[in-house]
Amino acid sequence: MNKESFLVFGAGSWGTALSIQLHKAGNAVFLTSFDETNLSKTKAEKENKKYLPGIKIPKGISIGVINEEAIARSSSILICVKSPGFIKAISLLGAKTANKKIIWATKGFDPDSGSFLSSSVENILGKTTQEGVISGPTFAEELAIGKPAALTLATKKILNPGALAKSMSSDSLRVYTSDDMIGVQFGGGFKNIIAIAAGISDGLGLGANAKAALITRGLEEMKQLGMVLGAKEKTFFGLSGLGDLVLSSTDNQSRNRALGGLIGSGQSFAASVEGLGSKPEGANAIKALVKNGIVTADHPISYSVYRVLYEGLGPAEAAKSLMERPIGDEH
Repeated sequence: MNKESFLVFGAGSWGTALSIQLHKAGNAVFLTSFDETNLSKTKAEKENKKYLPGIKIPKGISIGVINEEAIARSSSILICVKSPGFIKAISLLGAKTANKKIIWATKGFDPDSGSFLSSSVENILGKTTQEGVISGPTFAEELAIGKPAALTLATKKILNPGALAKSMSSDSLRVYTSDDMIGVQFGGGFKNIIAIAAGISDGLGLGANAKAALITRGLEEMKQLGMVLGAKEKTFFGLSGLGDLVLSSTDNQSRNRALGGLIGSGQSFAASVEGLGSKPEGANAIKALVKNGIVTADHPISYSVYRVLYEGLGPAEAAKSLMERPIGDEH
C-alpha cells in the first residue's frame, strides 16, 4: 500500500492527535508549529503536555521547526492551526508547496471575509493546488489513544483521493471521501456555533428537550445556509454535518459547548474565554459570518449566539426570544 509523508503544521491537541494517528497508519510524519517554545518541549519530552497531556508521542514522529528540507520531503501538508492563523500558515509555506497535496483540519472561516478557507488557499497558492479538507466527529484525545472514529476527506482537486483516504485510515480510524468541499467546510465551521447554543441551554438548565430542539433546528439553519452557498444537502446528514454537530453539542470535551455552558451559568463572554485559555472556533466563526452578512436575523439560533457573545444579550432573554418567534412550517 502506498503511504504518504505528512508535514503536520500546528502542534495543538488536534495536530498532535492527527500526527499520532497518521504515524499509526504507517505514514512518515513531521510535526511543526508556530509555537517554537512548546514545540521544543514536546520534542524533548515526546509528549505535548500543554495541549494533549498524558499521551506519549511515538518516537517515529519527527518534531521540529519548519524548514525547507522537511517541506521538500513531504508529499502532503496537513494544516491544523486555528482559523485566525490559517492564512499565516499558508503564506509561510508559499511556493514551496508546488505539486504537494494541501489538506486542512481547521474548522472555521476566514476571520475577515467570512469566506471558506479553500478560497484563502486558492488565492495564495493558486487555483490548481491539490487541496482538500478533513472534518468529522472526532475529539483529539480519543483519536490519539486509538478509540474508533471516522472522518470525511473532501476534495475536488486531489488526484486519487481514495488512495489518500486509505493511507490515513487504520484499525481505529475510517476516512471516507466526498467531493463537496463547500458542504464539509461549512458543516465543520457552523456546528461550533450551534454547540455554543447547546452549551448555553445546558448552562441555563433548560433540559434535554430544549437541547434536542436546538440541535435539530440548528441543523436546519446549517442546511439552509450551506445550500445557498453551494453545498449538497446530503452532506449535512453525514459525518461533517450531523455527526460533528451532535458530538460537539452533547459532550463535555467540546470547547464550544463548554464556552456556552459557562455563559449560560452566568459568566461573561470574556471571563469564559479566559477560563478556557483561548477563544473557541465557534466564537470566531459567528463573528465572521455576521460581519459579512452571511448570518442574519433570519437565522435565529446562530444570530442569537452572536448577540449573546458580542452584543450583551442575556442568555435567558435569548432563549425567551427564540421561544416567542412566530410559529411556522418546520422546513
